[in-house]
Amino acid sequence: MRISFDRSEVPDVFVIEPDLLQLAGGRPLPHVYHNPLRLCLILPGTQEWTGTMRIDHTFVPWAATWLFYFEEWLVSDEWKGGGQHPNANDSARYNRFVRRAVR
Repeated sequence: MRISFDRSEVPDVFVIEPDLLQLAGGRPLPHVYHNPLRLCLILPGTQEWTGTMRIDHTFVPWAATWLFYFEEWLVSDEWKGGGQHPNANDSARYNRFVRRAVR
């Protein structure tokens, strides 16, 4: 896993290995943003995360929880991790929204 963070943005979490797309076997991945592929861990605009929070207390455990639900999804084909699923064209809108929300 790799976490990328810029103070004016929300951290991005990438799973480097194993290859999530390969594990999914052609199924569309649940609860991710695309271009680049990264985990969907917060709902923008909800103040679930602010720039004053620690990444090791938020994004690290959230990513571990996401991976748990992803493994469950691989078996059941049902996302049980809750939240709202972003769709493929949400990435650009999400990035603009987050930039405004964290200022």
